Amino acid sequence: MAGGKVSVRQKMINMMYLVLTALLALNVSAEILKSFHLVEISMDRAGMNIDKKNENTLKSIAKYHKDIPTDPTGTEAYNKSLQVQKIAEEGVKYFTDLKEQLITAAGGRKDGNPDEEVAQASNIELHANLMINQGKGAEVKAKINEIREKLLAIIPKDKQNLIKSDLITDMPKGSTQSWESEMFEHTPLAAVVALMSKTQNDIKNTESQILDYLKSSLTAEVMIIDQLTPQIIPVNGTNITIGNKYQAEIFLAASSSRSEATISVNGNTLKNESGIGKYEVTATREGENKFKAVITTTNSSGKKETYEKEGSFFALAPLAVISATKMNVVYIGLDNPISVSVPGFAANKVDVRCEGGTLSKVGSGGEYNLTVGGSVREVTITASVEGKTMGFAKYRVRQIPKPTPMLGPIEQSGSVSMGQLKAANFVLTALKDFAFEGVKFTPISWNLVYQPRNGQARVETGSGEQLTPGAKNMLMNARPGDRIILMNIKAKGPAGAVPIPSSLALEVRQ
Repeated sequence: MAGGKVSVRQKMINMMYLVLTALLALNVSAEILKSFHLVEISMDRAGMNIDKKNENTLKSIAKYHKDIPTDPTGTEAYNKSLQVQKIAEEGVKYFTDLKEQLITAAGGRKDGNPDEEVAQASNIELHANLMINQGKGAEVKAKINEIREKLLAIIPKDKQNLIKSDLITDMPKGSTQSWESEMFEHTPLAAVVALMSKTQNDIKNTESQILDYLKSSLTAEVMIIDQLTPQIIPVNGTNITIGNKYQAEIFLAASSSRSEATISVNGNTLKNESGIGKYEVTATREGENKFKAVITTTNSSGKKETYEKEGSFFALAPLAVISATKMNVVYIGLDNPISVSVPGFAANKVDVRCEGGTLSKVGSGGEYNLTVGGSVREVTITASVEGKTMGFAKYRVRQIPKPTPMLGPIEQSGSVSMGQLKAANFVLTALKDFAFEGVKFTPISWNLVYQPRNGQARVETGSGEQLTPGAKNMLMNARPGDRIILMNIKAKGPAGAVPIPSSLALEVRQ
């Protein structure tokens, strides 16, 4: 380095550079170099474990494809798994060859033992010359990015964020060094060799995640069925009055949407909607009415299979008709409208009794309001004519649903703009999507928490709907990154004061 036709000054500079390089090498202790070697060994062992896992995943995908060769999802997953394997193997080989090139250039391993440290473990010039001066580092960087992009391209773009790959070459923001300099300059060879092993494992880990995704697509989209049972599900019960229709859904339990089934009842083919046959027949005679359902389907091997099941329903003479006019349950604290009638009899001839609640007559047409207390779980309403019970109905008793907390027009937790917060002047407790109209909850008390992005939280306590001046001031001063939480809300409803368990958590966006 100091020879050749150069000036005395240049010779001196070159000599000083050699001395500096030697000093840097001496500063890398034997213990540190040994640690790098142990890291390399650990990486190689971990890589073997990842190889076994990937091998098992590939075998599972291949077996599925072999067992069900006609399934397009399985075929696609199998073909893509082979692509993933090829890309990963080529990437691992690239870094295996590069690692061996560096080790060979450094004189191999100590004592020629493949399990020992690199002979020139402290050397910082050999790889720096190759990576920096000869431009190999730029190629390595490009190769890492290329492998990552090729592997991610195997799966849909909207699913790529599920893959957490360490195959990255990004530098910290504000860094003035190139990636190549950061990785290979002033770094002992032992560390570079360990880095190559790590990169190989990063490739294998990325391969593993993508193979897992391909395997999950099989179980997520395709159902492997080993026992099939035909089912008949009545839609409107099994006791049908004369003149009304019996309705049932007939389908093959655990059936796959990929398998088209033919469904018939008493020889008549039913309309098939997503694997479910809709059966409907008008009851014309009293007593038990039987029918036979037959389901024919084709399995994955192309063989047709037939399943049979008998069903029945009972047709009854007309009885009392008792129904909740708004829903199938009744609510505490409300006047629940109930309609009671017996076909063939005037409303004033029908005697209506209630167990578990109180009925109050509304008008003269068989309409009632039912009220229930908080300790009741079920209400029974019975209709009789001249002492003979014509029918009864049972209703479950439920609390009125808890209202939704709102800050002005804001009703969902999440990000909000500063403009939305400044426009909010009220705390509301709205009852959303409830069958009864006019049911209202009024706020009694609430806490508004203001958590600045930088600073201590403040809490404002208020009552009623109107925001306090302090609460309004907090909303007006909110900035991006700040959080607003409306919590500990109590409201008064038809059944009295109730706590609202949900809170409204907001974050101010840019």
